Amino acid sequence: MKSFQELMMQHIHKHRLFEPGDLVLVGCSGGIDSMVLLHFLNSKKEELGISLAAVHVDHMLRGEESHQDRLFTEATATEWEIGCFSRAIPIPAIWKEQGGNKQQVCRSERYDYFQEVMEQTGAAKFATAHHADDQLETILMSGVRGSLQNGSFGMQASRPFGRGSLVRPQLSVTKEQVAAYAAQHKVSYREDSSNQEAVYTRNRLRQRILPLLKEENSQVSQNFVELAEDMQQDQQFLQDLAQEKLRQLIQVKEDEISLSAKSFRLEAYALQKRMVLLLLNYLYNRKQVPVTRQLVEQMQEMMQSSAGTVFLHLPQNYVATRQYDTVFLNRQSLEKVAGTDPVRLTGDWSQVYCGCRYRVLPFTQFEQAEDAAVWHFCAPEDSRFFVRNRKPGDRILLAGMDQPKKLARLMIDEKIPVPMRESWPVIATDKNELLLVPGIRPSAKVSQQRCDGDNWVLIEQFNRM
Repeated sequence: MKSFQELMMQHIHKHRLFEPGDLVLVGCSGGIDSMVLLHFLNSKKEELGISLAAVHVDHMLRGEESHQDRLFTEATATEWEIGCFSRAIPIPAIWKEQGGNKQQVCRSERYDYFQEVMEQTGAAKFATAHHADDQLETILMSGVRGSLQNGSFGMQASRPFGRGSLVRPQLSVTKEQVAAYAAQHKVSYREDSSNQEAVYTRNRLRQRILPLLKEENSQVSQNFVELAEDMQQDQQFLQDLAQEKLRQLIQVKEDEISLSAKSFRLEAYALQKRMVLLLLNYLYNRKQVPVTRQLVEQMQEMMQSSAGTVFLHLPQNYVATRQYDTVFLNRQSLEKVAGTDPVRLTGDWSQVYCGCRYRVLPFTQFEQAEDAAVWHFCAPEDSRFFVRNRKPGDRILLAGMDQPKKLARLMIDEKIPVPMRESWPVIATDKNELLLVPGIRPSAKVSQQRCDGDNWVLIEQFNRM
């Protein structure tokens, strides 16, 4: 069996984590993992041709205990003749103001400080002390939370960070090997009492699940490290291929992106999901708008056909519109649409509402219109039809439902911006039965397939002008 040192150096060289001349910042909590990493790199700095500095953050969550962690880290770095940067960050106050997940707030503030020190020192590498057991825990946590679909599989040995790279030199060794190195070289460290708290998912996995897995196979952590590396290589290949395919498919004009649904469908399913993720990345900063599995699946679904007109309302007022084969993505104005009196729909084209114009006529007078969706329905021969604004109490019967749904609730579900809900147009009969909510949903009373008894047609034609 290879020694701790051999495994570490093999991993460092395999992934080319360092280059001669690098200033490497090491994130040090004062715990065993980070102090072992700092000690090991300090012992190998001449061989690797690197220089070191430690970086410590006191999150001020454990009072005097965390303050002592900071003093210990600074003193140890001084003893080992290593520079040290440290800062106390008032996480309790920040969390109280911002809310959200406390651990995520800690991570965000900590990593912001790491990048600040990288800028200050000109360092190109920032090293963290994650080991093989951490990799296994991370993969298990992603599976439990359902986040493996985001395109990553575990932690990478190296990834872009700040002005350089974040590297993980210890991924090839386990917690037991880290502890053995600390004992052999008499590396002092401090225990973080929060690591034993079962309130955190990672701690529960560490305490309850990992021991069971290691009973089955003592090499399980290393096996998952190798699995993660293989998966990451495959993922990167598919991601690069998806990016190239999407670049060939899309056209970008000012504030609008367009592509062919048919061309999208011709690509392998494994690439389609990645292309949707990349497409949404054109629109959003993923730190501000989380891209969910549901959103990706909705985008994929709307591109599985080239018939009719489909609208999909996206976060931050973006709308994806598929008009037959062409899909457009653009942003709606947040300005409230001016209220209008009801406008009667006849056999002549209406003005444009939500990107489409409409007309209603008896089926006997119907002639197929170019680039238009046709909705068939049954109504008395003397019926009249109108485009009007939404009214309080409006309900719409949707396909598959026994009872009409409140239009207000439908707009909330479809993420229609609040300023636009009051004056959103609807197409209704003179009996106030809703036939269609443009850009949102059709009523169950209309169908694109003609049924016995249908005597009217509602024609919807997309208009980009």
